Amino acid sequence: MATKAKAPRPATTGVLIDNLWAMREKKRELEVQVKEIEVQIKTAQEDLMLHMQTEGIEKATGTKASVSLNSTVVADVQDWDAFWPYIAKNKFWHLVQKRVSDPAYRELLDLGKKVPGVQPFTKHTVLVRTLS
Repeated sequence: MATKAKAPRPATTGVLIDNLWAMREKKRELEVQVKEIEVQIKTAQEDLMLHMQTEGIEKATGTKASVSLNSTVVADVQDWDAFWPYIAKNKFWHLVQKRVSDPAYRELLDLGKKVPGVQPFTKHTVLVRTLS
């Protein structure tokens, strides 16, 4: 008579927590490596840009890649008190990104205020803390 194979037991909450913690720790280790590589990349880009500018070239090719220097104009607001009235007067709302500040919104909710056009949404997350 053949015996039935037992189905594997579902993991316990504790095992699931420990697995999640282990994955998070592995991610943290890899993020440290990524940050180190990002610093190296930034330094290499700055060195290459300076080298190319010194040589007066905007495009170059190696055996595995090609590069080109690029410039983009970005906004650097120096005087917000002058900037906001300009936006309001000209109705240039497209100059700012449409995003609500969550902490400021929560503060208004705590004060019993209702913000027109905005619906509260509860975002659920799992917080993991390392045990000593």
